[in-house]
Amino acid sequence: MKRFRVAIIGTGFGRLVQAVAFQRHEGFELAAIAGTQEAKTREIAAQLGIAGAFDDWRRMLDEVRPDLVSIVTPPDLHHPMMLAALERGGHVLCEKPTALHRFQAAEMREAARRAGRVAAMNHEFRFFPARAHALALVRRGDIGVPRRGEILGRYPLWWRPQTRGWSWLSDARRGGGVLGALGSHHTDCFRLFFGEPVSVWASVRVDQPRRGPTPDQPEERLATADDACTVQYAFASGATALLDLSACAPYRWERFEIHGSEATLRWDENGYRLWRIVAGKEPETLEMPVELRLEPREGDPALVAPFGVMVERLHRGLDGQAEMEPNFDDAVAVQSALDAARASSAAGARVRVDPPTPVPS
Repeated sequence: MKRFRVAIIGTGFGRLVQAVAFQRHEGFELAAIAGTQEAKTREIAAQLGIAGAFDDWRRMLDEVRPDLVSIVTPPDLHHPMMLAALERGGHVLCEKPTALHRFQAAEMREAARRAGRVAAMNHEFRFFPARAHALALVRRGDIGVPRRGEILGRYPLWWRPQTRGWSWLSDARRGGGVLGALGSHHTDCFRLFFGEPVSVWASVRVDQPRRGPTPDQPEERLATADDACTVQYAFASGATALLDLSACAPYRWERFEIHGSEATLRWDENGYRLWRIVAGKEPETLEMPVELRLEPREGDPALVAPFGVMVERLHRGLDGQAEMEPNFDDAVAVQSALDAARASSAAGARVRVDPPTPVPS
């Protein structure tokens, strides 16, 4: 099996989820990791058995010259990091949200095409068994004509000011906000079931602006990035979809529904249970196909298992065995929809989704 050298930029999600999955795949060697704090990054690298530890990501790219660079940083850094990785000959895996706006995302896509490198987008939520099976059933026609999607999410991130202090997630200039952090995944979900959204009406807002004080941050600050959103997408087929998220709830809960002319499919935040619902009958629990099942290891964060599927897809894409999906066409499409949602909220009106046209190769 061909082996690719990976460098991760980011010591949060990059350490807890990505590093674990990359190290479990025999087709990857985790060669280096970069963070902002030298001592912390060296400690993390030592714990994970990674040879390279850097507090300067540019120096890491220059010295390590990895085959694949995984960018796991706040969104405002994605654009310069990806362009730098491509300039040095690397393939790229980018976290969501893609960038600060769709024009950055399009520039990142075109740079990868010019460089002839794989550009992957980490929409690992696609690989939860319930969602993957639901999509296969819809495409097979098992619920009739798909007409409506609904995703409701409640998260206790900022239930009270003391729950969580200030970070990039609360800073609009850095690409923070729940619409980008989770709405990007959910928008990608709707795209797969209904096609590209053509217009959007949205309310993107800050419901609980205070951040802190916390034991680590004694000063209170006010959020500029959204902690709640209500987004209604319309599709060319006539289907519609509703996304309603609040990060100020006192509990965590998610529900996903795809309604068709004959039946509804529902799954929950667990991602491993799927129900088919027909009018007048009790919900039917559906068994997952063997090829879609995941086997999370005890003690792993929840996203390690679906990210493991992403890692396998990356290996096949880098090795030329298959086209990479999700890719930067997906990234640009999702970012364009998020941009339209923010524009709709600012205007108080429905707005068309306007993705940049790909540059001919």
